[in-house]
Amino acid sequence: MKRLTISLLSLCLALLFFACNGDKRPAGNAGVQAGPGALNRQVAPVRLLTWRYLPQDAAIIRAFENRYAVKVEVEVRPMAEIVADAVAGRQLQADVLIVPTLEDAARLKGFNALQPFFVDAFTNGDVADRYLDNEGYWAGLSRWTMVTVFNPNSVTAAEASSYSGILKAVQRGQRLGIAHPDSSGLAGVVAGLHLNVNPDAAALWGKTMYEQSVGGPQGSDYTQLDRMLNGELDLAFVSLGSAVRWFLNGNPQHFAAAEQWRVRFPRTAATDINFYNMTCVTMPANTPNRDMAARLIDFLFQRENQEEISNGWFEFPAQTFAEANSYLYGFPDAIGLKVSGEEIENSLPAAWGIINGVAQAQAQ
Repeated sequence: MKRLTISLLSLCLALLFFACNGDKRPAGNAGVQAGPGALNRQVAPVRLLTWRYLPQDAAIIRAFENRYAVKVEVEVRPMAEIVADAVAGRQLQADVLIVPTLEDAARLKGFNALQPFFVDAFTNGDVADRYLDNEGYWAGLSRWTMVTVFNPNSVTAAEASSYSGILKAVQRGQRLGIAHPDSSGLAGVVAGLHLNVNPDAAALWGKTMYEQSVGGPQGSDYTQLDRMLNGELDLAFVSLGSAVRWFLNGNPQHFAAAEQWRVRFPRTAATDINFYNMTCVTMPANTPNRDMAARLIDFLFQRENQEEISNGWFEFPAQTFAEANSYLYGFPDAIGLKVSGEEIENSLPAAWGIINGVAQAQAQ
């Protein structure tokens, strides 16, 4: 009986000890807190440089910060300034850089302003090879095409539906507007024609578009749509995303124009090919924060984030399983997939040669 009493007393003392001290953990081993917790001050901030930063982009960045407990410093700069830094040999002060066109990515690559990168989304089937640079310098974050926005009272749907048809409309007196080549996807289309039709056809098309556009290539895609609204143009050759964002930016006049005008995705008359372009994500050269930069890029390709990008930019996702914004499915055409971004990039030097040749001839 005495032995049993001692055992029970020992058991009670043990239970009392664990009750008082069992919830204490050794210092430095507090475990992972629920939720995002505080930012990790020991991890260097990720620097994102971009020419456009919408509320949808900000929401994606906040989600990334919460998941990885790291700060993202966002800088918004015009592409002209970013390219000027690269031309001058100045290092781009960023870990991740988003650019509006494949032409911009190829140009920065040519000035040695970028470095190759690789993320998981490229190996698990989330992103098709056609949207990736085989050297790893750029990846298509979203895809779009140059479209014809036209007044159906002046331009026929047949004319607006092919690259050669646009020239026919211009040659019979319809007024065309295009943005300056540095801020549009014009070079990408000329590159596609050079590769998939023939060099002579590309040169003729690019020369005619440049010379016959009203006032010459100028301003941005938004500029051309504003000119159409003012009655200065009958058709505009602009990016799909720009057109939809202009239609739906809350201006009642723009929304009314969307109901009156029409949009077509032009194709080659002979081969029925449409050339897509891409908003590209890149990694500037010499960034010391490669690991977190790669995590951010991989995060941008997650399905829910790709759909958020599509909702904000009105461009098609590059992620295989992501759904595009429903408004984009209202167009009667589809973006072609026969020509890869790599093929367009390879023909860009010839395209720029054509465009620059026309510009120099006009300047003389």
